[in-house]
Amino acid sequence: MKPQNGKQTDDNQNLPIIEYAHLTTLDLTKSHLDYIEQFLLDTKTTLPSNVHLSVVYQALRKVTQNLKIKMKWIIATLFFILPIIYITFYMYEYHKYLCKSNYDYPFQDPTLPTDIRLDNLMSLLTPEEKINMLWMDEATPDGESPNLAVPRLNIRGYSWMGQGYVYRSASNGCNINCYSHVIDGNVSVLPQGTGIASTWNKNLIFQSGIMVSDESMAIHYNYKNRSVDYKTGASSVINIARDPRWGRVPETYGECPILTGEIAVAFNKGIMGYAQLEDTQLEYGIYKVSPIMRHFIDYDGPDNGRFSFNAIISDADIRTTYLPVWKKLIDEKAIVGIMSGISAVNGIPSAANKYLLNDVLRNEWDFTGYVISDCDPVGDIQRSFHYTATLEQAVAISVASGNDINCGPEFKLLHEAIAHGFVNLDIINSAISRGLRSRFVSGNFDPIGTDPYSFIPYSVVDSLEHKLLTKQVVSESIVLLQNPKEILPFDMTKIKQIAVIGPSSDDISVQAHTYHGTPSKWITTLDGIQSMALKYNVSVVHTWGASRRNTSDEDFAHALALSDESDIILFVGGLDESFEEEDTDRNTLELPGGQFELIRLIMKLNKPFAILIISGSPISEPFIVSENQAALLWISYFGQSGDAIAEMLFGLTVPSGCLPFTIPIDTSQMLPIDDYSMNKSPGRTYRYLDYNKAPPLFPFGFGLSYSKFAFNSKLIIFPNKINNLDIDITANISIINEGPFRAQFVLQLYYEFPNSTVIELPIRELLQFTKITLENNEQTTSSFTFRVRTIPNSNRQQIPGIINFWIGNSRDRYAQATLVVDFDS
Repeated sequence: MKPQNGKQTDDNQNLPIIEYAHLTTLDLTKSHLDYIEQFLLDTKTTLPSNVHLSVVYQALRKVTQNLKIKMKWIIATLFFILPIIYITFYMYEYHKYLCKSNYDYPFQDPTLPTDIRLDNLMSLLTPEEKINMLWMDEATPDGESPNLAVPRLNIRGYSWMGQGYVYRSASNGCNINCYSHVIDGNVSVLPQGTGIASTWNKNLIFQSGIMVSDESMAIHYNYKNRSVDYKTGASSVINIARDPRWGRVPETYGECPILTGEIAVAFNKGIMGYAQLEDTQLEYGIYKVSPIMRHFIDYDGPDNGRFSFNAIISDADIRTTYLPVWKKLIDEKAIVGIMSGISAVNGIPSAANKYLLNDVLRNEWDFTGYVISDCDPVGDIQRSFHYTATLEQAVAISVASGNDINCGPEFKLLHEAIAHGFVNLDIINSAISRGLRSRFVSGNFDPIGTDPYSFIPYSVVDSLEHKLLTKQVVSESIVLLQNPKEILPFDMTKIKQIAVIGPSSDDISVQAHTYHGTPSKWITTLDGIQSMALKYNVSVVHTWGASRRNTSDEDFAHALALSDESDIILFVGGLDESFEEEDTDRNTLELPGGQFELIRLIMKLNKPFAILIISGSPISEPFIVSENQAALLWISYFGQSGDAIAEMLFGLTVPSGCLPFTIPIDTSQMLPIDDYSMNKSPGRTYRYLDYNKAPPLFPFGFGLSYSKFAFNSKLIIFPNKINNLDIDITANISIINEGPFRAQFVLQLYYEFPNSTVIELPIRELLQFTKITLENNEQTTSSFTFRVRTIPNSNRQQIPGIINFWIGNSRDRYAQATLVVDFDS
């Protein structure tokens, strides 16, 4: 027969080339071989140049010779033959790739898709190398752990948590160089977590994240002999501050899942490499810095027993309080890695909790990042919780439950765990592939010099621009709680001398908390006031007068004498990290040492008096509030910029911060710290607190201004009646700044289902917020858009029914409106 090229062929010659062998439609009434050849001619297709028809022809000829074969056998034969053809073609193409590529392996080529690079690297790694990549050497937790290196593939060492293994970002005052032995120069230091949250300014915190990541990259690529890797790090503590006595409240973004989620997304997007907060794709397609968020999910005290504590938590509280923040970060593509929790949840250690780490994170939410343990909990599965009989079993159950990586050495035992049958290599492959994927997206395997962030100059570190940004964050974080007789700002026409009293006035230990970087200069509150006073030709006198620790060495007399001879008095006190940190919870919300007694004595002088409380969590002194004699401000551990405080006291800026937590009257209003119930009377946080049974001293979201704001109309909801949960609803509010200052205002939109009978759900909750700036006498209208279906837990509430909305804080309602949901309308 005539082949496609018109030349005669025989059985021993190379037959015409085809592209696909569509042989599954054979008509067996013809000669098998003749039919195949005719089929090839009819289809007019060709194989790749390196695959000849003789391969198919000879194989089929042997199978079909002298047989009347049925269709199923031909199909079975093709299933055997076609993979051979595919593999031959793949190897040929791979050979061509290597010939023309500058890379030894495809995983090194940044032009290839991540999936292809990951598959290639996984095929090259041995089981031992994969296991070594799943743990960190405790001796060098911040550096490039040598066990993660694979020299034969030119893979260098790596640290899953870089930056001193406590790269807390703006979480607890630590942005960069957060550990004592990390000394890679000076950096910009922001306020800690509750100070970040009290700004209520998402765009400002996004810019702060960009600042932190810019400085990280500048140090990473320019600092000679740097001590750590700045591409990764443990970032914000996004646990909900359900109890103000918990020692790690200062590291959090407060008690509200909505506020915490919004602030965490803003900061993470800034450090990860998004050009704009609203963007859904990374600017250059790779992570600028890879943040690990902590701690999934229920780690909220007591802290001094955290390695053996078992939190009993209802599924309703898990779903309504502890999970939403994490879900938002995943939905917003604002998370890379997750640190599993420290304590146990309902009897299961967090680093071995399959329900949370696999069922929820991966199966429900499609989280594709990795999970890493803190540096003790994997061993504690066996040592403290006795959840397994052996450490081998502990590491096996941890990785099998979805805890991919171990900050610590215990995962070394995975070799033995596999040998003894406690875990299989498929689990190891899943764990390491999740971690390696993040390294690819971080550019960790790309050629040196190709990182688009490697060109950020070292001059950005601790630059003037960054100093101004950190000062703005401090300024917007200050919360004015009361201001009788408009004591603040200082009226410099009436002041010749200011007395600055208190143990926190010139102590840099209250500016940074636990782990922190070091700026080129710490500016204390006293430094800032003295600098401002010089401009007004005002003198400043200063003494502590009281300590935070004891009452035996107080110098009340000197403090009272300086106060009495001055025109205005500023007391600066509060806490320091020794009162609230890891391992240390509080028993009281009162000022420690002799601070309150000194304040009480100064108030008797009947002079203009302002009190600045510096702490990471609530301080409650009802006497100061009830007397309504002194101006009262709160600020978190504020970082490097004490001059921002001075500028606010002198009226150059105006307070705009709002509380990220509730300040109770005292601890008698609170449940025991180890009781994780949210709705048990009188309720925890503003979302569940019964304000009739336990009225707060100051509610969540509270904050005053030097300027006066008014609402020209009620809150307008449109439409105000709906019969469909997916209808877009707009809430409009008109606000005017009546002066006398240019000022900012946080518009907070809350909701409640007044007829709800579901006690597991919040009484009230923040829905949305925005921070606006208005000139003196300027008026504007702001809008919020939402759907009822997007209101948290609306699918369990009283619907049809009514939903109340208001602008204000969690207690005070400045403008209200009601939405009716009626399916029959």
